[in-house]
Amino acid sequence: MLAGVGAWLVFGFFAFQTYFQDDEVDEALPFFTAGPAPSGIEGDETTEEMAEAMNDAMADDDMPMVEEVDEPMPDMPGPVTSQVPEPGVEAPEPAAPAESAPADPQDEPDVGEPTEETQPAQTQPAETQPAETQPQPAEPQIIVEASGSFIDRSHPTEGSALVLGDGSGQRFLRFEDFRTDNGPDLNVYLSAAPPGAPAGEFDNDFVDLGDLKGNVGSQNYEIPVGLDLDHYSTVAIWCVRFGVVFGVAELT
Repeated sequence: MLAGVGAWLVFGFFAFQTYFQDDEVDEALPFFTAGPAPSGIEGDETTEEMAEAMNDAMADDDMPMVEEVDEPMPDMPGPVTSQVPEPGVEAPEPAAPAESAPADPQDEPDVGEPTEETQPAQTQPAETQPAETQPQPAEPQIIVEASGSFIDRSHPTEGSALVLGDGSGQRFLRFEDFRTDNGPDLNVYLSAAPPGAPAGEFDNDFVDLGDLKGNVGSQNYEIPVGLDLDHYSTVAIWCVRFGVVFGVAELT
């Protein structure tokens, strides 16, 4: 009798009760639960409320977790070639025109034996110097003027940041092997703040190169001509809406 009641409780009553219980979960997106930065730099404060707000913003904007780009090297035509000779190389002087040779006396009509007064003077042809060849201008070459590696701030970030130039004054910031978390309103800043500065300092003195094109992949950003990269030497992936730095790279 007792065995029968026990079996009814196990397979009947409790099974009937658990059948109507909900197994509900509501986990936040994992890539916004950032912990301490492995780079050794103290991560920016990202509270649970901020993570939820970021997730809501991404959901409102219908943003994917990964936006991958793969841009080729930037098109850099190089400087206009100049015809001015290099320092220390004298411009060649134009060659002196050669004097015309005297006519052959046999071709002239016989007018008698010429006297000394009428005898044409024999002149030596002028020596002409060969023109010096102008040095050919070197083809413009793209060189790496500065570089740095991305490190984490409030989100895992990796890859390389390269400053490419060709001598014309035009320069590009290029990301290679780049990866970070996706997020709302991410921009690429060149900031005067050092990599370990508090987050609030990165938008005090900065140059905005535009929206982050993708959170994964190679990409290019044109640098304003004449910008002092000794001053703006930190590349920051900056979240404009929430005021945090996802990752940084120091250009050297």
